[in-house]
Amino acid sequence: MNKNDLLQLAKQMNCEYEPGLTSEINDFLERQKNISKFDLKYCENHFTINIKLKGYNLYEVRNVFSELVGFIEYTSTFYIREEYEDKIEYLLLSSLSNKKAFMCKIIFEG
Repeated sequence: MNKNDLLQLAKQMNCEYEPGLTSEINDFLERQKNISKFDLKYCENHFTINIKLKGYNLYEVRNVFSELVGFIEYTSTFYIREEYEDKIEYLLLSSLSNKKAFMCKIIFEG
């Protein structure tokens, strides 16, 4: 699966804004000691989360990402990871059997 496949799959889902999810994401990120700052926005049917880590490395990024997913995911979850020189981006889609879903673009930086 690539990024375009994931975006096409998201178009078949109901990715409307879910206010409870915003609270859950904020709650999770505020409690992480290895995050120096974060920004959460919702626009055009997806969340964008920018995360700045105190100890930026692939291990820390994977750890925070997997814990976040475990905290907020629905029944089915798919994601794509793209690594760049100065950041790592995830595109995450999580859905229920009734096609209610959410999409997140999560950007980690050092």
